[in-house]
Amino acid sequence: MTSTMRPQTPIKLSPRNPGDVYPHDLQLYQNVPFGEVTLNELEEICETRLKVLSLVERIHLKKLTMSVSQRKAALVEKLREEGMDKFATLVDSPGCKSHTDTDICARRNDHISHLILRSVVAFNAFKKHWFLKQEARLFKWRFSSLDNEGVRQFMCVNNFVFTPISQSEKEDIREYLRISSPHVSDIDSTQFYRIPFSHVASLIKKRKVFIMQGEAFITEQEMAFVFVSHFRRILISGFEIAREARANLYNDERFTRIFANLENVIHTESTILVQEPEILQYVSLNQLDMLAETSYPLCMRVLHRVLKKDHHLTHGGRIQYGLFLKGIGISFSDSMTFWKGEFMKKMDEATFIKEKHSYNIRFNYGLEGSRRDYQPYTCQKIMESSVGPRDNHGCPFKHMLHDILEDELTDCGFNALERSTIMELSKNGQYSAACNKCYEIKHNCFNDTLFKHPNIYFNESVKHRISDHYDPETGDAY
Repeated sequence: MTSTMRPQTPIKLSPRNPGDVYPHDLQLYQNVPFGEVTLNELEEICETRLKVLSLVERIHLKKLTMSVSQRKAALVEKLREEGMDKFATLVDSPGCKSHTDTDICARRNDHISHLILRSVVAFNAFKKHWFLKQEARLFKWRFSSLDNEGVRQFMCVNNFVFTPISQSEKEDIREYLRISSPHVSDIDSTQFYRIPFSHVASLIKKRKVFIMQGEAFITEQEMAFVFVSHFRRILISGFEIAREARANLYNDERFTRIFANLENVIHTESTILVQEPEILQYVSLNQLDMLAETSYPLCMRVLHRVLKKDHHLTHGGRIQYGLFLKGIGISFSDSMTFWKGEFMKKMDEATFIKEKHSYNIRFNYGLEGSRRDYQPYTCQKIMESSVGPRDNHGCPFKHMLHDILEDELTDCGFNALERSTIMELSKNGQYSAACNKCYEIKHNCFNDTLFKHPNIYFNESVKHRISDHYDPETGDAY
């Protein structure tokens, strides 16, 4: 079998002046790319961007309670560790203070890789959703690096006409600005902009903005909300053009190979999003009692309560709860400390080891037996559990006797009407809906997607409870 090598003929892009096309380190990716690029280079810069987006996702999930600037700093550090210095410089850039050939090259690669990956994901809903979320987060983190001049230049380059208010206008509404912006320590030295209220829906929803005569008054720092929303709209509308661009290249085997390779990489990363719950690695042992009350689904709350009361769980309960704890970020060493601390209130260490409790914990973490990386149980697997009379695992809404389930709901603080609603769903075999109703009542919200995993329930609960510092556009704390 023989093969031939195709020459790497550069792809010609728009022949305009690079300084005009790339005047700023942060882009909305609305122009035609500038310059020439070989197919090898094209694939390489796209693979680099996918690595960056993967890091964005991991840092977001592991550092949920950190601010945007802290996450951005973590990303820059990780990029430099992995040798992606050019992208690290872009992420950490104050705006547009430098226009060297290196700067222009980095901006061009940023531009091209973003547009090509739009086409790569355009035909797959899951990958498109993953790409949109990571790009929106990356955009917001990069925006947090801009200084005042960088923000103003970004608005100028992209033809945003938002008017800063004068000092006399500020005096007239000073008290309203102070109430709506409690994070601002000095109103006088802070620049406020007047923005059409429709641009800041997320701030209005949180009642964190002053509105007068259809205009919102927000700080320069909060302009990120305006631009992230705008960026998302551009990206969503651009997917249709990206689909057409990819369809036009179906007969070119060079591009179909590159797109196929890149799609496989995205699939590897997006399985975490699509199939497994997000793992938030920030929980410590001293938080578990509090989290069991505020954010555990009932199945895990019951196991935690019984363990604390009886200092013992049967095998099924130990596995179900142990893997859940692993999923919320409890390390192996902390897990060993936790289980020993409870069990040894009723047995000595020799018995703890003899009954293989240490072995089972190590097994859960892939340190014994087949050494697989065992994942927390899904709701389906929990509902299919075999549950005996001494067991406390399984799904309470399916496996508990009705009077015991009602007692558990009472202990959770649900009133008679709330208990009746939940019990009715459970009796009708709508176990997921009963769990979801518990979530809605406890969090005083509407949740239109039934939970399929206890760890997803936990993650959503934690996000909701920090929602005063949570941006629904990107999932970021701020």
